[in-house]
Amino acid sequence: MKTYPVITISREFGAGGTEIGRRVAALLEIPFYDNEIIDLASKESHFDPKLFRKVEETTATNSFLYAINRLGAGSAYSMPISDQLYSVQSSIIRTIADETPAVIVGRCADDVLANYTTTVNVFIQAGIEARVARTMERLTLTESRARAYVRQIDKSRAAYHNFYSDRTWGRRENYDLIINSDNLDFNVAAVMIRNYVLCVIGDALHEAKQTS
Repeated sequence: MKTYPVITISREFGAGGTEIGRRVAALLEIPFYDNEIIDLASKESHFDPKLFRKVEETTATNSFLYAINRLGAGSAYSMPISDQLYSVQSSIIRTIADETPAVIVGRCADDVLANYTTTVNVFIQAGIEARVARTMERLTLTESRARAYVRQIDKSRAAYHNFYSDRTWGRRENYDLIINSDNLDFNVAAVMIRNYVLCVIGDALHEAKQTS
């Protein structure tokens, strides 16, 4: 089966990954998926979209208990909701890669598409002070609350990714390109990623855009 080039964006909270990813997609003239995946998964599964947004906070605990319960003789436990939601989102991500070139943010897309040959996996990071400052401005929080929020979201993202993936979130050998957005304009960061993508899979991307 033919698959299409996909750029996956993993990111620390407050590093600008979603906005940079959106600009990369615009530069490459290909679709962008972030919360759009939640909308598609919700329609397919009939689960409330709020469940998908909540699941990262409890995934590791619920799935761990499920795994233990499954070891018990004669247990009748069904798959926990967190695992069901992950399965639906993963299916959506693979469908996207089977149908169109795209930029996909988060949701373990780098691992879901690990066997796809024309993917570029990007990790966007930034220093804690820059991320706290952006979060204070974006969410109108005090410095202490913004700092706690940044750490909480990073911890949740790492736990979710590391539970479902064989790849450790943020570990440099798991990515093709790592961008530090501390002192980078988001447009500049997007151009850097665009240029790297064109160097690595430019021919495949050009062909895909002609046929998708």
